[in-house]
Amino acid sequence: MKKINYSLRIGIVGNKELIKEIFLLVLKSSAIEFDLVEGIYEVFLVYENIPIKSKIFLVENLEELVTNFERIEKLDVIILTVDLFDSNSIYQYYKNIIEEFNETYYFQGISILVGIDFIKIFKKRSTENLRVSRYSLEDIAKYLNLIYCYEISNKNEDVMEIYKKIFKDFLFRFQFSSPDLYEQARSYGKALEKGKKG
Repeated sequence: MKKINYSLRIGIVGNKELIKEIFLLVLKSSAIEFDLVEGIYEVFLVYENIPIKSKIFLVENLEELVTNFERIEKLDVIILTVDLFDSNSIYQYYKNIIEEFNETYYFQGISILVGIDFIKIFKKRSTENLRVSRYSLEDIAKYLNLIYCYEISNKNEDVMEIYKKIFKDFLFRFQFSSPDLYEQARSYGKALEKGKKG
């Protein structure tokens, strides 16, 4: 049996420590393999019988992705995070840097803006009275020409919903662009799942 898997490269922008806890722990719990290699998180998991090998790059800001193009080379997904209780965090993303990122990477993948309610997730008291509204978040996503916009207040269900959307979109493309490889990957995924249970 050929060990065919689907590869994804994901860039996540925001406070590295916080997004690591929010975005990586969910994947780690369902991963067959989870490694940190030279600052890049490598995750191998099976989703809907398809093995997916992901490389995840965590950066503090979008400029860091542009600067590290030589090292990263390609991205399929970009997730831009915003702290819903820090109105300044929404303004760190502006059209010029998004355009520079798109041009540098010839980016045609999935782009997502994610507003994170760190207060609910980490059960902290808010020192801010103002909160970025869902409406403002959607406006920024439209202005920046991003495909999806999410708001998360639960680091398990909400984050998994984002990953499911990403995986489904790419697996749909995989199935229709390479049906034979897709079926081979599916057979390998079923064998992996069987081995995990047995």
